[in-house]
Amino acid sequence: MPLENVTIGRVCLHEVHRRPEEGPQLVPTFGTGLLELDQEAESAFRSRVIAAFKSTAQCMEVDIREFGLGSALVTGVELIKLRDTQFVNHSRLFAEALATAQISRQIPGGLMVVFDGTLGNPATPFFGLMKAELHEGFIKTANLQARFVNDLFLSPKTKLYKIGIFISDGVDPRPDLPEGWRAVVYDSAMSAAHRDAAATYFYSNFLGLNIPENAARQVKKFFEETKAFIKAQDIPEKDKVDLYNGLYAYLKLDRGNTIQTSRFAKTYMGDDLGDDYIAHMKKRKFPAGAIAKDISELAGVLRWRKFKFPRAITLSGPPDAIRDLVAVDSVNGDDGQSWTRITIRAQLQSQE
Repeated sequence: MPLENVTIGRVCLHEVHRRPEEGPQLVPTFGTGLLELDQEAESAFRSRVIAAFKSTAQCMEVDIREFGLGSALVTGVELIKLRDTQFVNHSRLFAEALATAQISRQIPGGLMVVFDGTLGNPATPFFGLMKAELHEGFIKTANLQARFVNDLFLSPKTKLYKIGIFISDGVDPRPDLPEGWRAVVYDSAMSAAHRDAAATYFYSNFLGLNIPENAARQVKKFFEETKAFIKAQDIPEKDKVDLYNGLYAYLKLDRGNTIQTSRFAKTYMGDDLGDDYIAHMKKRKFPAGAIAKDISELAGVLRWRKFKFPRAITLSGPPDAIRDLVAVDSVNGDDGQSWTRITIRAQLQSQE
C-alpha cells in the first residue's frame, strides 16, 4: 500500500545485539538523544520508508493481535504523545522488546529505529518501528581512496530492513484499542517461497501482528474480480486467453507467497490495461498491498482450466498444460459468424 503525504517527525536509534551462544540476550545499546538529520538526510530516510511501502514492495496489511499493556501498539500510542526527552527514554522499550523477540542466534543484530510523523490527507499520526541490519561497504575518501566500513545501514540497494507502521485514523482519544488503528509491515522476505523465522519474529513476536485470517477469502475475491475484469474487456479473444492463463499461473504456479494487484498488472498487462485493472480492483475495495497467497478456497478451481462451447463441447486440462500447449484464436467462419480455432501443439493420444 503506498504511503502518501508522509512527514517524518522524530527519529531515535538503539542497537540490538545478536543473541550470544550461551547466557541471556545482551542488553541493547541505547541512544541518548534524537537522531539529528539535516534536510538531505531526512529526505533520504523518508524516501526509504515510502519506497518500501509502494504497492510493488513486499508489504502487507496485517491484523493487530496484541493491544494490551506492554504491546507495541500501546507503547507506540503512548510514545507519540510524549515530549522529545521522554520520547527517547520511552522508545527504549521497543529495543528491549525486539531483543526479547530475537530468540534465535541465527537472527542478526541491528539498529532499532523508532520514528513518528503524519501521513495521508487529511494528515493523521503514525509511528514506525524499523529493524535495520548493518552491512559492509566502502566509503570514498579524498584523492579517490576508499575506506572500508562494516556499519552501513539503510542503503537503497541493500534492503536489509523490516518496518512496521501503525497508522491512526486521527480520532482521539480512542478508549478501546485497537479501534482507530491499522498496521502494515514491510519485509523483503515476504516474496520468498516460504516465510523464514526472521519475518515471524518481527511482525508476530515483536509487533504483535497476525497475517489476516481471511486471506483465503481475499484471494478468492482477487480471482473472481480479476476474471470479471478480463471478461468485460473489449479485446481479442486470444488476449483474453493469455490473461486467463496468466491469472491461473500467478495463483497456482508462481512461487511467491503473496499476491498483489499491481504486481499482476505489471507482469501480465500493458500500461493502459493495467491502470484500468488497478482502478477496477480499487473500486471493488480490494487492498492495494500484498495479500498472503492462501489458495485453499480455490484448490478445486485452479486444478483445471476449461473452455466451454455450444452443445456441451468442453476442452479442459491443467493450467500449465493449457498455457504451454493450447492456442486459441477467433476467426471469421464461412457462414459469417465468429468461430474459435484451437491449436494443440501435441499429437492426439487417444479418443473415446
